[in-house]
Amino acid sequence: MLNAQVFKKRHALMIFFLMVFFLGIYRLSKISPLEQSIIHEQAVNSQAKVFIAEASAGATTDFSYRFYLYDSSKTVEEFKKALSDDYSPFLITSDSNALSKIENGVIYLNVKGKVFSFNNLPAYKYNNSIYTIPVVIMAKPY
Repeated sequence: MLNAQVFKKRHALMIFFLMVFFLGIYRLSKISPLEQSIIHEQAVNSQAKVFIAEASAGATTDFSYRFYLYDSSKTVEEFKKALSDDYSPFLITSDSNALSKIENGVIYLNVKGKVFSFNNLPAYKYNNSIYTIPVVIMAKPY
């Protein structure tokens, strides 16, 4: 009984293939078909900019428009890199012309269409500190 094999080689091989399979599924889940292109940028104050990105998930989906706050001292390329790192928008809507005006550090939005996601006190990071900007929104279905 001392020379009986406890762990068979095929079990080790099966465990290895299962680990590779689940690692592949995990990597595929991180791939996003969402493509974003910047269509507008505007300064809110000396520290922040509003970026509006047009997002598309493919030929069969409608465009959505994502509104971001970002540090104005950084470049557009750094913002695009942050987008690929899942930087989150404060507004996702179907209206490309939702930005009404920016006045006294307040963002005014007038949405005619669908609002998919909204945060009325978005935050951005500037010199390792977090700041917020108030947002006023008026929304109509169409």
